[in-house]
Amino acid sequence: MSIGSKLGLIHANFFFIDIVGLSDPTISTRNQIKKIETLNNLIGECPSFSSISRESMLILPTGDGMAIGFMQGPQIPLGLSIELHKTVAKYNKGKIPSESLRIRIGIHSGPVYVVSDILKNRNIWGPGIIIARRIMDIGDDGHILMSARTAEDLRELSYEYRTIIKPLHDYHIKHGQNILVYSVYGKGFGNARPPTKSMMQKSRMHREILKLKKSTIYPYIGVLVTIGNNEGTLVHYKREYEIFNVSIKPIYRVLHGIATDVPSTFNDLNIEAYDENKIPLRISSINMDKPYQKEFTTVFNKPILQGENGRYYVLEYDAKEPEKYFENSFLVGCEKFTISFNLPKIIRSLVIFESNIETGEKKTNTDIVLQDSNKGRLIAEWTRKNIHEGQSFRFEWN
Repeated sequence: MSIGSKLGLIHANFFFIDIVGLSDPTISTRNQIKKIETLNNLIGECPSFSSISRESMLILPTGDGMAIGFMQGPQIPLGLSIELHKTVAKYNKGKIPSESLRIRIGIHSGPVYVVSDILKNRNIWGPGIIIARRIMDIGDDGHILMSARTAEDLRELSYEYRTIIKPLHDYHIKHGQNILVYSVYGKGFGNARPPTKSMMQKSRMHREILKLKKSTIYPYIGVLVTIGNNEGTLVHYKREYEIFNVSIKPIYRVLHGIATDVPSTFNDLNIEAYDENKIPLRISSINMDKPYQKEFTTVFNKPILQGENGRYYVLEYDAKEPEKYFENSFLVGCEKFTISFNLPKIIRSLVIFESNIETGEKKTNTDIVLQDSNKGRLIAEWTRKNIHEGQSFRFEWN
């Protein structure tokens, strides 16, 4: 697709870059100019840039960097970012810090207007380039940051993209907007450490629980706990929630909470969420990614309507459990709860502790019977019906 000389609304995939620290007053003007010229030359050497027709891209210099809008797919600015990072790393090798080139990149896909400037040259303005700039502004040295819209489009294309494009967190940008940002990193490109400026860290759980009590019944909740190692500390959880809407308002999304005993990041948990048709649920927000607490929201592929049956979602994730226990607290009632265990044979006991969150009252249940499976492991299952709000069950293995 060619932009040509036409003016008007177009959709483009934006690569927005600037040189980190270029405005530092201790850097001489000559050195600043050299860094800008070097960046321009290095971008020009990248195949993702040099192979694209000039009629298929828009370039807007910004002083300390540039914005490039590509008419082809979002894989073009992604490829350019990766190629440039590797090229910059080669350029920086052996250079003193003041001479090295440090960059940050923002990527977003969206609409812009092609307009004429005072000299009748093509210019661009609109949400596509504005969001790309704001996402870049969140980043630090080495970051390749991406909007959720672009990240989700790319992650659907291949497994490789899913391994290098990772959800980060909700970040605050101008005009009161909060957006979910993804980070691109791998061997030789990107920055695996999340940026800290503008990060939002606020729990929504209490507010969402109040909504749930008015709109939702859980006919069934099932949890499968699979312990992967003989020490009993590496655990895979599969949590299934049947959900019934008693409100006249459709349910469009659900907030998830995960607590861990070992400090971890969101991506350490290898989280997957999908619906009753095994179609992945889109993550729309990560509002908490603290070392021991995660909160994030997924959007249903089809809203859950009042009285609709057979609707559920599944949440899977990995966790380390050095204390060898799993606790399930019910902030909303549940008609039937079943927990199943798949354990290595070295495990000798599995005990339930029941408590009430509100009163603090505790009591010990009898041990769960462990049975041999035909696969050289132990299995166990426990069910409780008519669980009310405030009940909690802790399962300990040894």
